[in-house]
Amino acid sequence: MSSDEKQRIIESWEEHVKKHDIRSKFFSSSSTQEEKFDVDFKFNILQSRKLTQGEKLEIIQHAGL
Repeated sequence: MSSDEKQRIIESWEEHVKKHDIRSKFFSSSSTQEEKFDVDFKFNILQSRKLTQGEKLEIIQHAGL
């Protein structure tokens, strides 16, 4: 179950990165919003009960957080 959850989270992160790149091109995103999202994302990953500690670290490293 946790590997499915890990894959879902990684795909979600990739989608966020794509949307951020698009918003950046049109100047509709602020760095403050992006920093808050990154902090919240990392916090939520670390609080997950569905992921193992190794999976949490892998996701955080993948996201560059």
